[in-house]
Amino acid sequence: MTTKQLTKLDNELDITNPKDKILIDKRGYYLYYNEPNKKRKDIKMHIHTCGFCAWGAGRDIKTEAGRNGIWIGPFSTKQQAKAFAKNILGIVNVSGHTCC
Repeated sequence: MTTKQLTKLDNELDITNPKDKILIDKRGYYLYYNEPNKKRKDIKMHIHTCGFCAWGAGRDIKTEAGRNGIWIGPFSTKQQAKAFAKNILGIVNVSGHTCC
């Protein structure tokens, strides 16, 4: 889905609907940790409505989860995501994707 479609979906979520609550609880910032490229590229931070992130599910439904990379999150703030990358993953360079 595109960022526009995901944003529209996000805006239409109803807190009283148990199914919508699942996505509401997954709102926030995500890190994409790509093991094969960890030394060549910064870790990227995304917002849940980003077309690449899609609430941490990723954009390619055919890709095997965790094969090359993994979505980590959600984090409530950008600072929490950066602190996790630094303190847990040992990665200082966290760059924001164009979505955030």
